[in-house]
Amino acid sequence: MVKNKKYLSPLLCWDIYSVYFDSLIAGSKSNGDVNQLQSIIGRQLEGWIIDEIKLEAYDALVVTDALQKIQWVSDGFSKMTGYSKSFAIGKSPHFLQGAKTTESSKNAIRKGLKNGGQFTQSVYNYRKNGAEYLCQIKLIPILGKEDGVTHYLALERELKAA
Repeated sequence: MVKNKKYLSPLLCWDIYSVYFDSLIAGSKSNGDVNQLQSIIGRQLEGWIIDEIKLEAYDALVVTDALQKIQWVSDGFSKMTGYSKSFAIGKSPHFLQGAKTTESSKNAIRKGLKNGGQFTQSVYNYRKNGAEYLCQIKLIPILGKEDGVTHYLALERELKAA
């Protein structure tokens, strides 16, 4: 080793690299989710919906049919809830609700679905192990060519305590 020579440690640059790495991973996740989602609904999503998925922070995606039966969930769903994809498919998202899920939040979701537009609502849900968590749901109706709403897309994010 040469005396008094300074060496640049690669870890000094990690903070800069990690920001890029995080955005690269997030982009990869959202691209994969978009591809799987389009495969499930059987058609190309509208550009603004793809933008929502790519730009919005979410932990999980949930797709239901028009009758609110789950058709597909992203990998993040299992991480957030503890339930497997196969368990969730075919069920109503209501199975995640419990004692602390208020009637007012359930009514707000029903009203949003009835109005047919995009909306955001927070609701207490429950993990497989029984632990509650506050979940922000951004619900987007997916319209068919002439059929009206064919699916609903929920971008779900766990809200952390302050």
